[in-house]
Amino acid sequence: MNKKAVFILIFGLIVNFGMSQSYYFGLKGGPSIGYQKWETFNQSPLVSFHVSTFIESYSEDSPLNALFAQIGFHNRGSALRGAGGYSWDNVYYRLPTKNFVFSNLSLALGAKRKQELTNKLKSFYSFGLRGEYTLKTNLDLYTGANTAFSYYYYPDNNFVNKFTYGAQVGGGLEFLFSELIEGLFEITINPDLSNQYDQPEIGSVIDPYHPSNTITLERRRIKNTTVEVTFGLRFLRKIIYLD
Repeated sequence: MNKKAVFILIFGLIVNFGMSQSYYFGLKGGPSIGYQKWETFNQSPLVSFHVSTFIESYSEDSPLNALFAQIGFHNRGSALRGAGGYSWDNVYYRLPTKNFVFSNLSLALGAKRKQELTNKLKSFYSFGLRGEYTLKTNLDLYTGANTAFSYYYYPDNNFVNKFTYGAQVGGGLEFLFSELIEGLFEITINPDLSNQYDQPEIGSVIDPYHPSNTITLERRRIKNTTVEVTFGLRFLRKIIYLD
């Protein structure tokens, strides 16, 4: 099954899931911190945001177990901070922060296990799998620099994988406001299991520091890991069957 078929299947499950039973639905979002490792070195974190809409199963017979599905917009990536150098008169200067942003549409399915703390407060932990499609990046900002260096010093859109997949693990709290409305707080860790970026080895590239020589660029593969802090509202759509 190809990656596009997986997205269609997940979306179909979400629609069917929401029409067959009582369920919670809502909107959630918040800040996120993105991490990436570029083969031989770690990048600095990217501070950004995410927002999602979701549905979650509800059963009076098993209120502490639930399945969930969600679709949302998530910024993944990393940053380059603290880079600097020396000018021609030996004065040190610091370069501005460079952010590398991959804006992804994410579809996720998973399960939650809850525990009642009080009659108005529950804790939970969750696990899910997600598939993502990259809507856009900001890598065009670095095309000029790559041209100046005569090789792909920064990531380039030509090597971005549009489809990626990964896991989602987290936990949090649910606050009961009324019978049909709840608040939500959660923290999730979202590691990718596939490469967001895969630049093959490139040989016979002119060395920008020694133009008479050539160098070989090593393969560069990038995976995302994102920590997301989320706040949201949940609304219960309760189906009552009459004899």
